[in-house]
Amino acid sequence: MDYKQQILKILHSEMESRAEMTRRLGVTKAYITKLTSQLLDAQLIEEREIKDVTFGRPQQLLAVKSGQAFSINIMLRKGSFQGTLNDYNTVIAPLSVHHCALPEQMTPDELVSELAQGIAALCQAACIPLQRVTVLSVALQGGIEHFTGVVRYCPLFSDSNVNLMALIEQRTGVTTRIYNIAHCTNYLLAKRWPGQSWVAFMPGFGSLGYGYCTNGIPGLGENGFYPEIVHLPYDGGIEPAFNVIEANKAATVLSTAQALYFAICCTAPIHNIRLVIATGELFEDYGDDVLPLAQQMLMDNPNQHIREIRIRHDKVGHHYGVKGLVQLSSDTLTELLV
Repeated sequence: MDYKQQILKILHSEMESRAEMTRRLGVTKAYITKLTSQLLDAQLIEEREIKDVTFGRPQQLLAVKSGQAFSINIMLRKGSFQGTLNDYNTVIAPLSVHHCALPEQMTPDELVSELAQGIAALCQAACIPLQRVTVLSVALQGGIEHFTGVVRYCPLFSDSNVNLMALIEQRTGVTTRIYNIAHCTNYLLAKRWPGQSWVAFMPGFGSLGYGYCTNGIPGLGENGFYPEIVHLPYDGGIEPAFNVIEANKAATVLSTAQALYFAICCTAPIHNIRLVIATGELFEDYGDDVLPLAQQMLMDNPNQHIREIRIRHDKVGHHYGVKGLVQLSSDTLTELLV
């Protein structure tokens, strides 16, 4: 493990003390002191205020130094472009924001042209030239290979197997990463619940995000392919089944709970996972109605592996995936800087 990188991956999203990093990373205080001294000398981090503690000495807080590296982060949903230009220090608010409508379907070349225009607008608004942007991250729906940047399929394209990463890098000259939208949320969940195992269901904005994590490591398939739950054989489709209609609330709450129960039974027992995380916009609004019903269905199942599964309602707020995308970019920046 590269502990310098691990330190920076903590400090780009929060101020923290050497003592806390010693606890989190499981190494000696002397080793953390040595590494942070090297990072201070390299001007990658800086000392901030002193934090008083209940017991022991006050602790010096550290943080990533701002203004040294930047990323552009773009979330592409059906018909919309949501972009920000961010500092390496993700605690700082976005330096610029650009939202615009997109056609619901485009060719890859048309999308890259739209992205180039959005990127130019972000750089101009932030007064930061593109040459100072180190990482460009794009998140979209569909079958995404994270390691290769290939989009196997996506609602935006009629084409399949599009090497979107290569197309964007050729156009911009900036190191590019391509992610499935749900991965951005699942990645942050892994940071919030280190070392744990779960399956996660993240319905919202007309889509059903899914992810899983074993022993703190988010799961990916071949070439970093992000898991897609839409292939489950559910009558009428599993994705549209996650839908509460206010005018028919009781019936659609029940049908959503039944769909969630089915999806849990198909996924969690495979890895003997006993924790389900329910998050996303649909559960922000209707989780208190849907999740107790699904939990009772699990507890009534005759199979012991399924009866032991518990649902955790994790209300993280809207647009949580955008925060995850920004942190993914800063983690990539860390790997490029150190």
